[in-house]
Amino acid sequence: MKLKNNKIALALTVTFFSAVLFLLSACSDKNKNHDAEPPVVSFTESGEYTVKTGKTVQLSAIVENAVNPSYLWKLNGETLSTNINCTFTGETVGEYFPVFIVDANNGHVEKKVKVSVLPVVLPEISMPGAYAAYSEKEFKIKAKVKNADNASYKWFFNEQLISSADSCIIFTSNTGYQTLALEVSNSEGTVSKSFDVLIIPKSELNPSMYFSDGRYRSPNRSETTVNLSVPLGKSLTLSPVLVNIDEQSIFSWYIDGAVQNTTGRYLNFTPSQKGVHSVSISTETTLGKIEAGITVKCVEPEGTYYRPKVAGNKAGASKAFEYIPAPGQFANFDGYATVEDATVEIQNKLNENSTGWIASLGAYGGYMIVGFDHSVDNVDGLSDLKISGNAFPDSNEPGTVWVMQDENGNGLPDDTWYELKGSETGKPQTRQNYAVTYYKPRTENASVPWTDNCGHTGSVDRNMYHLQTRYFPSFITEKYTLCGTCIALTIIEGNIEKPVSYPWGYVDNYGDGSRPANEFWIEDAVQADGSPANLKYIDFVKVQTAINGKGMVLGELSTETGIPFDMNYVLQ
Repeated sequence: MKLKNNKIALALTVTFFSAVLFLLSACSDKNKNHDAEPPVVSFTESGEYTVKTGKTVQLSAIVENAVNPSYLWKLNGETLSTNINCTFTGETVGEYFPVFIVDANNGHVEKKVKVSVLPVVLPEISMPGAYAAYSEKEFKIKAKVKNADNASYKWFFNEQLISSADSCIIFTSNTGYQTLALEVSNSEGTVSKSFDVLIIPKSELNPSMYFSDGRYRSPNRSETTVNLSVPLGKSLTLSPVLVNIDEQSIFSWYIDGAVQNTTGRYLNFTPSQKGVHSVSISTETTLGKIEAGITVKCVEPEGTYYRPKVAGNKAGASKAFEYIPAPGQFANFDGYATVEDATVEIQNKLNENSTGWIASLGAYGGYMIVGFDHSVDNVDGLSDLKISGNAFPDSNEPGTVWVMQDENGNGLPDDTWYELKGSETGKPQTRQNYAVTYYKPRTENASVPWTDNCGHTGSVDRNMYHLQTRYFPSFITEKYTLCGTCIALTIIEGNIEKPVSYPWGYVDNYGDGSRPANEFWIEDAVQADGSPANLKYIDFVKVQTAINGKGMVLGELSTETGIPFDMNYVLQ
């Protein structure tokens, strides 16, 4: 019995010491984990991730030296994931900082990552809504697209795929409006835009010429022989508008059927007696002989119809004769059903004696014709006219000034226009007798295509800022041509486009200070060849947009003109 009890006691003793050894061992292990290095955490992408809105990105942690770890991703107190990886959805553009948490036997670690949620950037097509091309002639169009890295292209002409490059070539024998469409795709998606392409008959590229009386030409205006006048004892220099004809060509001139001894594009005509004279010009081209004619009326000597100032006269122009804007974003064509409607608006402004600008002339060639209730004298050495605009140093939309005497005495501006020369007169890039034809769009709310007499084409573009239904005159049924002097476009491009000023001689032009802005000299009147016109006075004034150009943001350059004022107005 005693032996049995001793065995029991020994067993209890061994059990006790085993338990003590286990507890000591456990404490020793715990102390060992507590003293170990904590987990090490790093991330893929260096912990900075980007994602587009609506897309997801995988946030991936790399955890080392963690004993029995658990993981947690949180953002602004909300749990995103309980795994080592987290799928993050970019819902709103901005920067976000999710926190990754590791809880292990050997330590607790928290680290942030950065997620930048970026906007989806689709391609952006920045091209005009209309083009003009000629039938049976290749016409190349190159895509202008922002955000076009690694983009693909598809061009469709009348729904037929014609190109998968960043440009296309149109070639067709059809005429009239056709439809061109462009699709541009990148990793973000696909955008598309349709364009109206006016295909003009190839025959309109043929050489031709005509004389201009300074007014618009259109199918709904009679196109009989143009008439000009010249006072007896004075000379008139004539020159036609050349359409796709070299200015250096050899020309033949005839007066009343008699051949003249000049072969250039200018004819100086000095009639010896009053009466009507027929003047014609011709030249040989690859298509044969091309001709144009004009009627010149020799009238009473200069001064016969001079109108002195009398009581009740106005210093400013008093009569509006014609307002023909070119297409543009500022022209109120929704309100002009007829030419008369447009002209009445100018007349109302004249009646108000406004000192600011009163009319926007639209793109190149748009004009306004007004007259005085007296003859405006050419005072030697002094400016004679003042015409305001709305120019400032970085915003200039120059317009030429033309003047006319009432040579035939009928009170109408149907005689001969003379340009007041400006700083750009005579420069190689300045074109006299430059003509642009504008074509009516096939729909409202559309850009306006144009061609010029040099074979070039372009468009006046509709934009998001001016949403009137018509940029094209409602009183023109098909097309119209505007002719005048065109000076070179000078525009500084950038975040803000800056049409720079010209030194002097133009309306709506700030100038360089060499002459007072908005002031004009009748003694600057010149003939078609640039020689002095030597006018003693004038009765009518025309202001006309002198630039054929546009900015990507500004749109077409359009002269804003005020009322012409007689600066030497003193009742005699």
